[in-house]
Amino acid sequence: MKGYILSTEAQEDIFQIWSYLAQRASLETADRVESKIYQTFELLAATPGLGHKRIDLTEHSVLFFRVRPYSYLVVYRVRTALEFVAVLHGKRNITELLQDRIPH
Repeated sequence: MKGYILSTEAQEDIFQIWSYLAQRASLETADRVESKIYQTFELLAATPGLGHKRIDLTEHSVLFFRVRPYSYLVVYRVRTALEFVAVLHGKRNITELLQDRIPH
C-alpha cells in the first residue's frame, strides 16, 4: 500500500540517515532503520492523523510521529495523499530545519 508522497527533502533526509548509519554503525543498522522509517510511512498512510502537533516547533499544520524505537521524527501533513515533509533526528534543530520546507 502506498497512499503517500515523499517530498524531495524527506527523500534526502532518509538518504542522509542511511549514509550516516552505514558509515558510523553498519549496513545492517542503516538498512534496519530505513526499513522502520518506511514501515512508519505505511502505518501513517493506513491511519492518518496519528501523531501530534508541535506548536513549539512550527506554526504549520503538520503532525509529528516518532519512529520507534529510534529517535527519528517523521513530519507530515494530511492531504489527499499524506505528504511526508521531513524525517529528522529528535536532537537536531527541528524549528530551523522546517522553516523553509513547508510552504504556507
